[in-house]
Amino acid sequence: MRRLFAAAAFLLAFAGAAHWVLPAGKYYYTLILAQDDAARLADLQLAGVLDAGRVEAEIATALDRDDTELATSFLELADSRHLPVSEELRARVAASGGAVPRAARDFGLGLVTGEVDSQASLAGSIAGDLTVWGDVRDLGRQAIHWARGEPVDEFMVALAGAGIVATGATYVAFGAPLTLRAGLSVVKGARRAGALGGRFAAHLIDAARSGRKVQAAGALVDVGRASTKAGTRATLAGLTHVDDAAGAARLARLAEVKGGKTLAIVKVLGRGALFLTEAVATLAFWVIAALVNLIGLISSFNAFVVALLRPLWKRPRGALA
Repeated sequence: MRRLFAAAAFLLAFAGAAHWVLPAGKYYYTLILAQDDAARLADLQLAGVLDAGRVEAEIATALDRDDTELATSFLELADSRHLPVSEELRARVAASGGAVPRAARDFGLGLVTGEVDSQASLAGSIAGDLTVWGDVRDLGRQAIHWARGEPVDEFMVALAGAGIVATGATYVAFGAPLTLRAGLSVVKGARRAGALGGRFAAHLIDAARSGRKVQAAGALVDVGRASTKAGTRATLAGLTHVDDAAGAARLARLAEVKGGKTLAIVKVLGRGALFLTEAVATLAFWVIAALVNLIGLISSFNAFVVALLRPLWKRPRGALA
């Protein structure tokens, strides 16, 4: 009888713990499996932090700040995840978008100054770069800094020089390296806006100096791909979390799958939109805990059944009769 009670106690304990441990272990195990796919990783992590209330709050806040791009991105994200959004907010988003004068102003700003903070300004910046004006403009700025004895941004000089080469290749190849050209423009814009991580800049410089120019060019192409799929602002937001070529590839993957929703995803998850940010030890703990709980649950159930049936096979043969 004591064995029966002990087995029942263990069974109840493991069954009670399974309510929390097994789902958590399964979730973290799924995260580990998805760690190399930024789009899948973002979907899994959004499930735990995004609901209808937060989406509506984010949209309302963006509209109050005249940030139509972010509001639209959150609305697209809500629709893709089947989260309800009030008709009032939808109408406000529709009424706030598509201002032609603003787009024209941003295009001219990007063309003349090279400042990139919207899709229109990126188009203007790329237009300037394709005519070599943008790279000459940036080299001229750094030359003025050098003449005044002010610090010179060697990274910007390198990007402008690479841009002149890429522009020539674009004309020769009839536009083939256009994503590389776009990537250079976005990275230059991120550098000016302070959105470019120091590690990523150092990675590009180191790759170029050590003969790994193909790797550096590949990273810039990935940045260009991200900007064409998700927009400039989403790419700039993602670049703050990119440290190397692998990170740029993750950003490109996220942008290709999520498109206009990328900006909202990066706003919600931050670095978690691209990387598994939780400690590996924490993930391993929950996975192991779930495995131990499952084994304990099976073992205790088996022990309970054995303890329950033990009196039957211990009786004399004639007792049952």
